[in-house]
Parts: sequence; C-alpha cells; structure tokens
Amino acid sequence: MIYKVLVSDKAFVPVAEIQHKISGLSWEYTRIGGCGAFKFNVAQKFCREVDLGINFNIKIYVKDLTTNSYDLWYQGRIENKNHNIRNHDESISVSGLGYQSELSDIYVDRDYTSDEVSVVVKSILDNDIVPNTNITYSGGDITATSFTPDSLEFNTKASNCMRTLSELIGSREWGVDKDRKFFFKERSDAVGFIYPFGKKILSFSGDNTSKEIVNRAIVIGGDVSGSPYTKTVNDLNSQLKFNRRDATIQNSAIVTDAVADQFATALFSEFGDVVRRARVTVLDTQRFEVTTPMGTLQIRPRLFTYNERQYRKFLYSGLISYQINRIRYKINPQGVLQCDLSLGQLRPDIAETIGQLEYKIDQLANQGV
Repeated sequence: MIYKVLVSDKAFVPVAEIQHKISGLSWEYTRIGGCGAFKFNVAQKFCREVDLGINFNIKIYVKDLTTNSYDLWYQGRIENKNHNIRNHDESISVSGLGYQSELSDIYVDRDYTSDEVSVVVKSILDNDIVPNTNITYSGGDITATSFTPDSLEFNTKASNCMRTLSELIGSREWGVDKDRKFFFKERSDAVGFIYPFGKKILSFSGDNTSKEIVNRAIVIGGDVSGSPYTKTVNDLNSQLKFNRRDATIQNSAIVTDAVADQFATALFSEFGDVVRRARVTVLDTQRFEVTTPMGTLQIRPRLFTYNERQYRKFLYSGLISYQINRIRYKINPQGVLQCDLSLGQLRPDIAETIGQLEYKIDQLANQGV
C-alpha cells in the first residue's frame, strides 16, 4: 500500500492506523496557509467509529518507494463526520483541515508602533497562538522583512492578522506545515521543479487574463478620530498600459499613509499586469512542499515538427515558471498518487472575504446601524 493514515486523540496519543478500509483519500497544501483540507471514506458501521472523534488528529504517510519507509506528508484535525447508509452498505465520510484552521480560533487585540513585520509575527505567535493552540514555531521559520510599519492595530482573528502582515510585504509564503509548525518566509523565484510534456503530465490548462488587473487602490482602514482611514494609491505605469482599474481594499489594521502605500504596492506587484494561471495534473510521488518556500514549477514543451504545428496538435511553447499555489494530492482508484496543481497568482481568498465582512459589520455597528 502506498499510503497509511494514523489517527490520534486530542492529546496526540495514537488510537488507530487505517489503511485498507479507506477510499477516496485526498489532501491539500497551499502556499498561503500550509496544510489545507483533507477527506476520505471509511467502510465502518454506524456508531462503531470510536477511533474517529471530532478534533482527533490525522497524519497521512506516503511510502518512499526507494526505501520502503513511510514519510509524513500531512497533518490535520477531523472537523466533520457524515454517516452514509445505503441498504447493506455503510460508510463514514471524514473531512477536516490542517492546523492552519486553529489560527481562526484565536482573537488578537494588539497594537504595534514602529515594529518590523517579522517582530509583529513573533509577538502574535508568542502571546496568542502558541499558548492557546497546537501550533509551534522556531526562529528559522520566521524570516525578517525590510518593512517597519509606523502603526498597526489588530482587533481580529489571528488568521486575518497574518494575512494583513503577509500582504503588507507582498512576497511572503506562510502557514502551518505537516509538523504543526508555523512559517513566514520570503517567496522563492528559483525553479524548483521541471516537468516536460509527454511524461508525467496528464493534463495542462493555461489561462492568461486581464480581468483581475488592479492599478488604483482605495485603501479603507481602521478608525482614526472617529472616521474610517482612507487613502488612494495609483500605479501609473500600469494605468498607462491598461487604463485605470480600481479596487477597494478594506483592512482595519491600516491607519497610516506609510502602511497603506506599502499594502497597495504589494497588491500592484501581483495584479498590476496580466495575471497568468494554469492547472496541471501530474502522476508522481513528488512532495512539492518538502522545503519552504517552495520553488517555482517550469513546464518544458516537447519538440514539435512542422506538421504538428500546422494541424494544431501542439498549442503551447516557451519556458514559463509558475508559482505553485495549491496542491491537491489524491490516491486514484488504481492506488496511484496523483497531484492536481493550481499555478500562478493566489491571494488568501476566504480569509480576505471574512476579514472584509468583519470590517463592514464593525463599521455598521459604530454607526449605530
């Protein structure tokens, strides 16, 4: 068997090792967030799943075919169990998230003045996250930045704090890894993975779009003297090239011009030009997040002949390196590990949406609505 799943209770005491009863096993890793969602089905009778408790720990191991040993690839916690009974067939659908989800369990109420970003990250970890969650970190997991905000005000979940700090810099890769360790590191542009067409690539779909270009940001921040802080920042070079593309950015931690300018500049660095994305499916036992930050992935086109190009059998050429944003590992029905990769630009979508909704609610409350 190429994989095994170890179940532990909330105190991390192993209670079961599941292997042959599992089907539909899949798990995710994202550049922003780390270990993401997982799910699998277990052939188990109703009310007999004593080893699958809510918030129980899940570790997924994949077999190293060269050493025949099992390596840890993923760690998360069970958040949902669904019982499925059809005639004589009974099973349980189990799903959950990596320990990044604990960042949404903790509320942070802190203000910072003239502290470099990595210092703020460590402060929130030391005072709010590590004492109250199962997440740890080491000094080498948090790399220094070149930006010192003059003022930051946090009254939100820890996940939103880390999102804000990451987006201030615009080149961070952060989250919680398979060892439940938090990391906050500078993104790498070095080519880490090369895949040529015609070998391990099962499918490729590329997308270049101008729909998401942003070159004028209206930053709406926290309360300053009774009114929401507002600052408009322009990317003139992008505006000359694509005309003006506005976006409203709401983040209650921003209360000064210097921080607003840095936030908008980081946004423009990713969305001031055409956005390039791709989806690739590969058949491989490669763990892409073996180191953080992850290197980029380069797709190598195969050589083609005149006739192939004439009849449009080959429609892609050129060496393009993509950031790996999301990886979905799954064991296919043949028992082989398959990887679906989302490549290109990615910002923390759900955390950003929640943060914006929280800010709007706070503003309405302040206005007595």
